[in-house]
Amino acid sequence: MKFVVIDDDPTGSQSVHDCLLLLKWDYSTLIKGFESGSNLFFILANTRSLSENDAKLTIEEISKNLKAVITSEAYAEEIIFISRGDSTLRGHNFLEPSILNNCLGPFDATFHIPAFIEGKRLTINGSHFVDKTPINQTIFARDRIFGYETSNVKKLLFQKSKCQINLDDIQNLYLSDLKILNDEENNIVFKTLKNLKNNKHVIVDIENYAQLKKFSLVIKKLTKQKKFLFRTAASFISSISEKKSNPQDDIFFSNLRIKNKEKSFLPGLIIVGSYVELSTLQLRNLLEINTCEPIELDVFEFFRITSSQSNQNKRNFFKNKFLSEIRFSFKKGKTPVLFTSRKLMSLDYSEQFNFFNSLALFIAELVEDLKYEIGYLISKGGITTNVILSKGLNADYVYLEGQILTGISLVTCNLKNDERLPIVTHPGNIGTKDSLVNLWKVLENKKNF
Repeated sequence: MKFVVIDDDPTGSQSVHDCLLLLKWDYSTLIKGFESGSNLFFILANTRSLSENDAKLTIEEISKNLKAVITSEAYAEEIIFISRGDSTLRGHNFLEPSILNNCLGPFDATFHIPAFIEGKRLTINGSHFVDKTPINQTIFARDRIFGYETSNVKKLLFQKSKCQINLDDIQNLYLSDLKILNDEENNIVFKTLKNLKNNKHVIVDIENYAQLKKFSLVIKKLTKQKKFLFRTAASFISSISEKKSNPQDDIFFSNLRIKNKEKSFLPGLIIVGSYVELSTLQLRNLLEINTCEPIELDVFEFFRITSSQSNQNKRNFFKNKFLSEIRFSFKKGKTPVLFTSRKLMSLDYSEQFNFFNSLALFIAELVEDLKYEIGYLISKGGITTNVILSKGLNADYVYLEGQILTGISLVTCNLKNDERLPIVTHPGNIGTKDSLVNLWKVLENKKNF
């Protein structure tokens, strides 16, 4: 059984290890995923950074290429498709599985499982919570692009579908159902799942891994008879694939850091593109370390430069200024922390997408120029990280080593000089106030700092 995860940003592999994350989806790259030793691979579609129309076109292209590979290569094993979305419900939660159903289906049902247990994001009685707080009362619900007003997943899905599905046609699998569920043919809940058809949408309650394990076992039995699709956060992927987080110690991760010809560790670079409040708190704590040097990228200045008519010379000057500051920080033996200014710009829907992507591309260009000068990279924020990997490092794929902290993955990317650059892909909405500090300590081998 092969699990193919179409991920809407590069951080959804935060509960598994030892697999490929594909940044491209051409025929030859997809083959690498299918032929990899793992039963699991991810396609980093980065659709959370795209408008609805662009996300639709991207998922259609991925689906078309997947279909071509599966047909041409005549893969015999069962393939389970998972659309990985955000555990805080931001993103194209109806659109993406809907396109997958049109292109790779038809499916008998789409299961919506946004629970991310490691991050205390749980679904109970059809409503979603972050650490016991209804999701609509959190900062995530105020997202400028993907904001919402309800914690009820059924209502949210109905709203995001723009009434394309009837509210009454969305079912719930409650904790009480999971309690009695087993994989026996005469089990009442098993029968209900077996009878699903015509791409019924089902919201699944989850508050622990034991429930996920029971549900996953039933799904695996039913896949011999049914064709199911899943729109889920990271925990379900870990459960269904049985690729749990790996227990590597801090020394393993710190030893991944690249050395120079003199066998000394190269400096690290930390980038914070995410603008959520938790990221700002983590950044503030990191900058209290005197060897971490702040380098602020003023987003208003960047907008002025990139909006002007003759902007290329100004943009080049702006870019070289940051390269000089970062390299000067390296010379002083410090860790440069490049971060976007914390105040958000007020832009409309399409301008917001374009601006974030333009800013991420600029940061990726900086990384491209610095990639042979650094020993590790910590990248905070999904859009920023994806563009760094795909454009700055021009990677077809990266290899997932595992989780350096709970819910935070480290991948390695092959450089042309045969070195493997370790990169921490830190989601914007995950971690404690000290996460960036702790990541820096691990990679610098300064646990007792």
